Amino acid sequence: MKWLVPAICFCLLCSATSFAAPKEKPRKGNPSEQSVLDLTARLNTAAQADGNITDWNEGDGSKVGFQTLLSGEYEYDWTGPKDLSATVMSQYSADKIFFLIQVQDNVVASKKKQWKSDRVELWLAPETADGKSLGPARGILLDVGPQVDGGKATIKWLSGKGEGVEGVAFIHSEGYDFEVGVDFSALSKTTPAMNGVMRYCVLVRDWDQDDPNEDEASVGSCPIDPKKSSSIKRDKMGKIELKLEENTWNALLHSDQEMYSKDAAWAKVQYDLAGTSQPEIIAFAGDLLVVAGYGLNGYDKLTWSKVTLSSGTIKLAPEITIKDVDGDKKPEILVTRNEHCTNGAMNADRTYLFRYDAGGLHLMANYVTEQRNDDGSDGFIRNTYKFSKTGYTQSLDRASSTTMTACELAATDDMSSILTHQSSETTRNVPYM
Repeated sequence: MKWLVPAICFCLLCSATSFAAPKEKPRKGNPSEQSVLDLTARLNTAAQADGNITDWNEGDGSKVGFQTLLSGEYEYDWTGPKDLSATVMSQYSADKIFFLIQVQDNVVASKKKQWKSDRVELWLAPETADGKSLGPARGILLDVGPQVDGGKATIKWLSGKGEGVEGVAFIHSEGYDFEVGVDFSALSKTTPAMNGVMRYCVLVRDWDQDDPNEDEASVGSCPIDPKKSSSIKRDKMGKIELKLEENTWNALLHSDQEMYSKDAAWAKVQYDLAGTSQPEIIAFAGDLLVVAGYGLNGYDKLTWSKVTLSSGTIKLAPEITIKDVDGDKKPEILVTRNEHCTNGAMNADRTYLFRYDAGGLHLMANYVTEQRNDDGSDGFIRNTYKFSKTGYTQSLDRASSTTMTACELAATDDMSSILTHQSSETTRNVPYM
């Protein structure tokens, strides 16, 4: 029976071994666990990427934070938010979008033989307000590593043209900050600033470099895959809504009592009249035409020009057209409104032609294209216009009614009168004013 004792011991050992809990493997970071973080940006027309972050006021915008690992192991490569986490804010001016990226990192490391530096990737993709792409996603490398060794942080595009991005890095006791400014023109030919969206994603990569078996840990503001970050899809990137037109218009109205009190529907279009690559707002209501924007006549602040038109009884809402009518490759402004005739139950389409330059708005022509009866009955008079460098040729459309009386409009001193079948001529050459 001596064999019973060792047998019992062996069985007890087997039982203990079979019921011992297996050691859990460290949990790895997974991009799918990170949600897409949208961001609110405020308009700051004086913003600069100069390292002075006192102009970043959280009360005027939003800050989003993220600390979910996209790569690396929680128990091994990451010990908590002080080891690696980040926040991001955004603001924009008339021609740039800015980011403040603040990283908590207990060890800010430079590039070594077996590792890369601590660094950030900022991915951007502009869109229209309704989601149409204005350009492909482009990445910017923000590498703080060289600064650890006494150099300057690397701030550059990951691919493509190297212009249009600037920034400053600052290392502190709890990690590092990047302030970055990006030209809208570097991202697309059409700026999204007036009324559009900037898609964005921030990817922060971290190497503590304290163990040869270490993996890179990373966090991000969207579910981006650190192994193939350039493949990020725009629908997986956060949204920043840009509303320069709305902000500009509100600032304009509160700066000019005449415009603020205008009791009429405003027609508005956007166009780069000043050649600054930033569109201006051209607005027309009642008897007032306004051109407003940033960069007009060399001024960085919001400026505007306005002119009062001849006053008549307006029947329908006005329209604005931007077109080079005289062939000088510079656009003119055509504003058209429908006015009631003073000599009968008729209405007419009246057009004002303006050019814009550093001196403001200048009237070039004032004419009527068509008149008709108020009740919609048969009868109309139509004139056509052919423009040249010095003036225009006005012609009577032969289909016009032969018995209809010419419409008379208020304040017609500078208006080219409409041609009718009763006129002494059917064609007229008129120089610009």
